[in-house]
Amino acid sequence: MRPSCRKFVYPLDLDRIARDVSSRRIDIAPTRLAWERLAQCCATIKGEQGRDAFHLMAAVWPDYNRHDSELCYNRALRQTGRAVSIGYLAWALKRHGIDINHHRYRKAGKPQIVKTNKTNQQNTSTMKKIPLNTMLNTLANQRSLLGLNPLTDLLLRLFPQSRVIKAVERYYVGFNAFNTRKTGDALIYWQLDASKKIINAKKMYYKSDGHRDKKLPPMVMYPGNPQCLFGLHLLTEADPDTPVAIVESEKSALIMSIARPEYLWMACGSLNNFNEKFLEPLRQRLIIGFPDVDIQRDKQSGVSTSCALWGKTAKLMRLKGWRIIIDSQLERTANTSQRMDKIDVADIALDNAKQQHYKSLLRVHADETDETNKTN
Repeated sequence: MRPSCRKFVYPLDLDRIARDVSSRRIDIAPTRLAWERLAQCCATIKGEQGRDAFHLMAAVWPDYNRHDSELCYNRALRQTGRAVSIGYLAWALKRHGIDINHHRYRKAGKPQIVKTNKTNQQNTSTMKKIPLNTMLNTLANQRSLLGLNPLTDLLLRLFPQSRVIKAVERYYVGFNAFNTRKTGDALIYWQLDASKKIINAKKMYYKSDGHRDKKLPPMVMYPGNPQCLFGLHLLTEADPDTPVAIVESEKSALIMSIARPEYLWMACGSLNNFNEKFLEPLRQRLIIGFPDVDIQRDKQSGVSTSCALWGKTAKLMRLKGWRIIIDSQLERTANTSQRMDKIDVADIALDNAKQQHYKSLLRVHADETDETNKTN
């Protein structure tokens, strides 16, 4: 093997890094989003043992609160599907002149050799093969969707039934209720690549209003497997000129495929997955990104941090020849309350559908009242 194809990764002394950050008063988590990512990163590196290091680094923040930070770290420990790698910590520290590869931050122990050449970036030998029947046993298979999940029940009330059923079938949305026999159990979002090979799956729990149940964290069903865009398997079925719309959550892609079928909707699964490597299968397509909005603002552009991040990524990709743009309409129109709730385009589509549904109920009630008056 060529020397350029191997990388030595030494055991990291996270506690020493935290002490240096604290003593130098370096604020590496200036926003709430950065604070949450720092917690997820420490949890990924050391689990429960990284809690003290997180508090040391977070305490530099002027608005630091011990109780809130404890809750944040507890969430980070539970969110296995949203792990943040050590690369985030390395990036945040490097901006302030701290290199985690310095011998000062190495623990005693043998270094791990990691292959980094392109042919070994994805270790397919450790990827678990998921049998087709595993997925098929969770699908609706022409059965009634009513009562299986709070989210699909909501969609059946707000949109035509045929369109909801078609979307659930096209995106291979599964129902954990078939296995547990618990009414309203999790939805399963199966991830298939362009050749329709099953790559991974996520379980998500929802409340009756359609929002995710935060008491039950999302779960990646096959942690050892890679992930891909949710809806990627539809790429070969759609017209080559159809724009591909990217949202963050799988729920949003499902809802928007019903509300705005003129686009091919896919979900990247997390804020940081909107990158060149994850979007590589869409290289020849026109891509439109629809980021969420949040209350935190980017210091340079003044827009939401999520919108700023996707905008910078899209700009760099355009320089490499990608056809990619960011839709900023939601960023321009969102109010403070909506930003606090971190809404996305699917939330707006649901609100509009709820208003239309309410108006239709009022019309039906008015018609019934007129008929009753005429009869009397």
